[in-house]
Amino acid sequence: MSAIEKVQHAALNQLCANQSIPFAITFISKLQLSVDQVVHTSIDRQSIDCRAGCSHCCNVRVEALEPEIFLIAQELRKNPPDKLREVIVTLRQHVEIVKDVSIQNYHFQCPFLKDHLCSIYPVRPAICIKVHSFDVEKCKTPGAEIPQNLNIVLKSDALIKGTANAYQQIKLSASGHELGQAVLLALTDESSETKWYNGEPIFD
Repeated sequence: MSAIEKVQHAALNQLCANQSIPFAITFISKLQLSVDQVVHTSIDRQSIDCRAGCSHCCNVRVEALEPEIFLIAQELRKNPPDKLREVIVTLRQHVEIVKDVSIQNYHFQCPFLKDHLCSIYPVRPAICIKVHSFDVEKCKTPGAEIPQNLNIVLKSDALIKGTANAYQQIKLSASGHELGQAVLLALTDESSETKWYNGEPIFD
């Protein structure tokens, strides 16, 4: 059994045993925690060149899985109403800027980046958690090959793919969508979680 299949099997067992919208959404936090553990246990932390305030990797297209998107939206709704309105305005501005931009030409700041720090750090997507670099200088050049730990990349990809496959096995979409546009929709359509759980396409 491959690493992806092992992750898929374990995740599928838990998703099948707890069939509800709240569990289907909060379960994705296990993926984020697992990827974080991979990053912290696979290499000597001193060899990573990333530091707080270093945000070069936040100026590329960021994608998140559907349950990650809903988890982020739930966290944002905990903000006071005026703060939440500010977030929605920022996301709408972001959508207008990037809606017709191709992946190849995407060099825009993540809408959740504030003062070079991630404002949704505790619930950031797994794809963000796995990103690291041994040479930040190379991160400054768009399209440059970033020196990374292959073990982290492979293990993280297996966790992400296996978990996504488990969701899809129970007919729940778990594919990648541009973060800002998807979170905006999740925040402004109160029925989006139910629609997703019922198998309706939400972010396509």
